[in-house]
Amino acid sequence: MTHQRIVSPKFYTDIINSMIARGYASSNFTVQATNTGNNFVGIKSGGGVVQELFDMNPQKRVTFDTSASADAKADHVLINLDFGTAIPLSYVAILNHNMKTADAQFFVGANTSAITLDNTGAKISSSEVINADESSDVFTPDNDGDSIITFDANQNFQHFGIQIEGTSSEFSSTDLKIGQIMIGFAHEFISPDLNVTRSITYGNDVMETPAGKRFSSAKFLEGFSSTDTTSGQPFRSKGTNTALRFGGRTRYEMSFSFVADTALTSSDISTNNHASFDFYNAVWNKTNGSHIPFIFTPDSASSTVGDYLYARFAQSELQLSQVASNVFSTSLSIEEEF
Repeated sequence: MTHQRIVSPKFYTDIINSMIARGYASSNFTVQATNTGNNFVGIKSGGGVVQELFDMNPQKRVTFDTSASADAKADHVLINLDFGTAIPLSYVAILNHNMKTADAQFFVGANTSAITLDNTGAKISSSEVINADESSDVFTPDNDGDSIITFDANQNFQHFGIQIEGTSSEFSSTDLKIGQIMIGFAHEFISPDLNVTRSITYGNDVMETPAGKRFSSAKFLEGFSSTDTTSGQPFRSKGTNTALRFGGRTRYEMSFSFVADTALTSSDISTNNHASFDFYNAVWNKTNGSHIPFIFTPDSASSTVGDYLYARFAQSELQLSQVASNVFSTSLSIEEEF
């Protein structure tokens, strides 16, 4: 679908930050250090730290030492994710990357024990959502920017690994850079009522002199000076022409009427049940309300990059109003995040 048409919205929530916000140690999410003898290449000295891959700030990228030598170009990056217990997950997103320029491809593995992938490691059967051409469950982005894949079936494991390696057996002479890694459950919700509002604001602060002359300062613009084809604003790449880069902050206001209670909340909320796929558990509880950003699209089947938003809830509470027996109405405010 195109034109940001509203069909059935989908929410890609991030389980890493959801767990960290509840006290789970971030040290359980690691990058294998450089070890040429074992075919690993890690984060470049001065290129950032592993926590910056998961800090929900995709503009700040981590640089990997993939162009350091011929051996480094032939090695691979391994990102290890240990969730402490088996959790059903369904997608991986890599944001603000330069994988096209770095000649990089990636795949995902899962296991009951720590992941030790190599170039022939086991791969989860997966499919492209955006910007990830698939061949035998290995994904090659067509462009620098953002990529999303979904698993063909939910993967219920404790350990996940993301391996990134060079296409044609080696990386290019440009170091690999990644802004953010997201993994979690992608939840498709019901179609909203027809009275959906989509707004775009530039955050203009218009000032007026005593004589009536007006001046304006816009908050949500993108500069044209960078030679980097990624803007740092997920799903809004400037491409090859800086003048084509979109600005503004998008917001959706959606209402949902006559929703079955089983679609909205779990039968028992006394524990955090990762296997309950209702909206409250799979989305609102994972983002801790407006606390943690997520990926949003108004059309769950869309393969158009511009239909996706890096967003957060622009509301402090989730209100459910009962309109009939076991039937509720609710509303959502979703605003683009930079």
